[in-house]
Amino acid sequence: MPDPFAAAAFRRSARRPWVLTDSKCHIGDRDNGTTARGVTSQSGDIKVTFELADPPGVSRCFVHCPGLAEGRYGGDPVVVSSAEAFVLLVVPFTEGYRRREYKDFFVYRAGPGAPSLRLLPASYRCCPDYVTLAGVVPLGGGDLNNEDYAAVLPVASRSRHTEDSNSKKYIGIRVYRSDKSEWPWCYKMAKIAMDTKTYNNHHQVMRHQGTRVIFAGAGTLGWVNHWHGILLCNVLDNNPVMRLIQWPVPIPCDLVSRFGIGVDDIYPRPSRDVAISNGVIRFVELKSCSCTESRNEKGVIGQGWTATTWNWDIRSKKWHKRFTIKADNVPVTGSSFPKISAGKRLSWDKVVHGGPTLSLCDDDVVYIMARLDIRPPVAWMLAINIREGTLEAVKQCSAEKMLGLEPTYVQCAFSNYIKQWRRR
Repeated sequence: MPDPFAAAAFRRSARRPWVLTDSKCHIGDRDNGTTARGVTSQSGDIKVTFELADPPGVSRCFVHCPGLAEGRYGGDPVVVSSAEAFVLLVVPFTEGYRRREYKDFFVYRAGPGAPSLRLLPASYRCCPDYVTLAGVVPLGGGDLNNEDYAAVLPVASRSRHTEDSNSKKYIGIRVYRSDKSEWPWCYKMAKIAMDTKTYNNHHQVMRHQGTRVIFAGAGTLGWVNHWHGILLCNVLDNNPVMRLIQWPVPIPCDLVSRFGIGVDDIYPRPSRDVAISNGVIRFVELKSCSCTESRNEKGVIGQGWTATTWNWDIRSKKWHKRFTIKADNVPVTGSSFPKISAGKRLSWDKVVHGGPTLSLCDDDVVYIMARLDIRPPVAWMLAINIREGTLEAVKQCSAEKMLGLEPTYVQCAFSNYIKQWRRR
């Protein structure tokens, strides 16, 4: 159980153990203690700055590069993945009268010491789907002063026939190691584990557009599909192996009939999330339900919800159900929700909910997004203690880059490595 005195002391200190970061970056020139400068593949100057906020507030990343705002046909810069002090970003560029598009990868290191920004060498450009499948891995182990990292980019699934006529499946991965100056890039074939669930379902995880990559510790990355499971791979090994851990709950059976399309075409992030910390995989599922027939001023029927969490301990190798809580059982007072307009306040029956997100340092807290409608550019983040059944905090955040209830924010631990930064 978390130590409340230690947590309170940490909140008073300059550092934060983790933050919720909007993965869709903003174009803007900012300067503070998080600012790092680098050089693009076309020798242009680029600067990355984070404006940090305590959860449930959402932190923002600003990218400044001359000419970037005018040529953003390839989309926004994106925070792809993070691991400890490192953040992997991709920045789209266009050049020439034909508006040729290309993307640069950068690895941001928060500290210790001054933040840095390094361009990933150009060998990655031959890898498909790298934006959603790329990950970063620290190479220092427990050495916080080690500045080296590995960037990992899966290529494609392929089969290889062996002498016993059995066909074994592999996923190609390109690995860049910053600690190797002569041959920093290498190509590996990650073997798909032969157990039935991994062998048959790995392609469902890797092909899904919503795949997210998270650091699982000890040189391991996890490719997450929120419908099917997480595919873990020891990417730094000479002979890496991928194994699938399926979620403790099935795909909701009514999805296909409700939407009339295949389940892999429905983005699951509004209802599920996963986090890995201290060797434990944690999973949460949020189920919505109409809790009232009253409507808000925008005609939206409010939604209640039920949140359930599970833990997978690597030692036990099975899921353990933790807590289930319903919105109706979370007491709120008139001051629990902020005022939104004309003296009115948020309430369970006036909003829709989605985007459950697990804390990286408190097993009992789940963050849930609330919106009056799926269109306005404003949302609220609710910090729910599912053990105690309490609403701990509410914070307004921008939803201008979000589609409906699909959150763009992700958990990042790099804030713990920054010495100083200015509060918003």
